[in-house]
Amino acid sequence: MTLTAIVIDDSPLQQMATCKLIENHPNIQLVDFFNDPIKGLAAVNSLRPDVLFLDIEMPELNGFDILNFIEYDCQVILNSTRSQFALHAFQYDHVKDYLVKPMNKSRFEKSIDKVLKNQVLEKSAKFATTEYVWIERLPKAS
Repeated sequence: MTLTAIVIDDSPLQQMATCKLIENHPNIQLVDFFNDPIKGLAAVNSLRPDVLFLDIEMPELNGFDILNFIEYDCQVILNSTRSQFALHAFQYDHVKDYLVKPMNKSRFEKSIDKVLKNQVLEKSAKFATTEYVWIERLPKAS
């Protein structure tokens, strides 16, 4: 399974590091990246990636503001140079993990594993629901 991803991070160095980790992972396809949070949010709602790598501390809109404006059930991996935001981060349903910058490869891969497992569970749940509805509609045997 391949996930699509967008990165929103106002730090060019951190953005480049995150993009490099994504590009080197066999199960993620980088769709786009943004240093402008407003343009990034518009792209997320338009392109609907499977996962969003989102910085917290940015000008104009911070990562928590962006979480409030995502229009669909996107899986989000928040990242920051500060661990103090982690507790608040998990109050959002979209947030699947929290990475402290600079991200190391092994921690990044664990985060991606979480997202992949969650994606499989969601697809299985949708399939099971569809299958149940289909079976319920079958004619009853006499």
